[in-house]
Amino acid sequence: MNLKVRLAGTLILAMFATAALAQDIGERDEDRSRRADKIPTEGFWPTQKMMERFINRITDGISDEYDFDDDQLEMTRDLFKAQFPEFLNENRAEIQTLLNEYFEALLDDGPPAPEEVAEWAGRVQPLMAEFGEVCDEVTEGMREYINDEQMVMLDAQYVAFQTGMKMVQNKLAIWADGDYDPETEWIRQNSGHRSREEREDAERATEEAEAERAAAEAPKDQWTIYTEQFIERYQLNDEQKQKAFEFLRRQQEARDRYLRRNADEMAHITKLLTEAESDEARAASVEAYERLNAPVDRIFEQLKDRLDTLPTRAQRKAAAAAGLVEDDERRRKPPTPASRPASESGLSKEKLENLEELGYVKPPASQPTTPEP
Repeated sequence: MNLKVRLAGTLILAMFATAALAQDIGERDEDRSRRADKIPTEGFWPTQKMMERFINRITDGISDEYDFDDDQLEMTRDLFKAQFPEFLNENRAEIQTLLNEYFEALLDDGPPAPEEVAEWAGRVQPLMAEFGEVCDEVTEGMREYINDEQMVMLDAQYVAFQTGMKMVQNKLAIWADGDYDPETEWIRQNSGHRSREEREDAERATEEAEAERAAAEAPKDQWTIYTEQFIERYQLNDEQKQKAFEFLRRQQEARDRYLRRNADEMAHITKLLTEAESDEARAASVEAYERLNAPVDRIFEQLKDRLDTLPTRAQRKAAAAAGLVEDDERRRKPPTPASRPASESGLSKEKLENLEELGYVKPPASQPTTPEP
């Protein structure tokens, strides 16, 4: 690794400018438009001893690469310790604030918004520019005690360092202009960490699976039973089954929407029916109930009509040969008054059961008012 990359990458970028190169900012005060001047009471900051030992490791690596003698190593350490800790401590409030925001956001589930990155990048730019100036001073200081061969190495690596700094500043300028793309530049994108959207999708899929399982375990209403019997009768294939259950779902939703809208009126009519003291009052309540329930019957008939579009000619022929079509036609016919079991209230047994399921105050969970076969 060359000198300047060690200098910048190890000391600042590895310790602090990770945040500068990262694609995140976390939460911050929206009205903060200038550099922070108050050192955070929370977060990480290296002690003086940490900085010194870190610099010792950095300069050991530089010494090996440049083949320094003991004096050159000592002067390099003195130069680093005179420049970099001072820069870091003078800008601690802003650097530590940005680092806290970075690590807080890094632990979040999803990428930040482009406008957040724009504000953050605008604050990092001047820090990076000042850091570049410190590196320039360190480079000039080293020129005073290195030999010609070492000077050639330093000049080449300094050019590479300046190129890297320009790339960082260009990226920061792009982000500051609002051109940050969370889809391609989010630092956790390929880390195996699920984004917030991915987690929500997974939770939604789990909820849907649980709902389907609960629906499968719940008692089936007459509309579902009719649809399943229809599928069995005509031996529908998978694609036809899917359409059949989609028809069922739509009609059930239409039925339930209607019952919810009219739940209060249904409860009122039911109350009148149960409290009726004369045949005339009871008959009027039954008529009102039948009139209110008529749209539900029509929705069920629409389900039947839609299911009838699914079987092919061959499937109908096979069902007829098995003696099932006549039974199907009988099921489709509305019951005559004589076929309805009588009750004291004047309602069929099936519709009384529907009222009980309704509880007089809420729509039936499933039972349609369809004729018994």
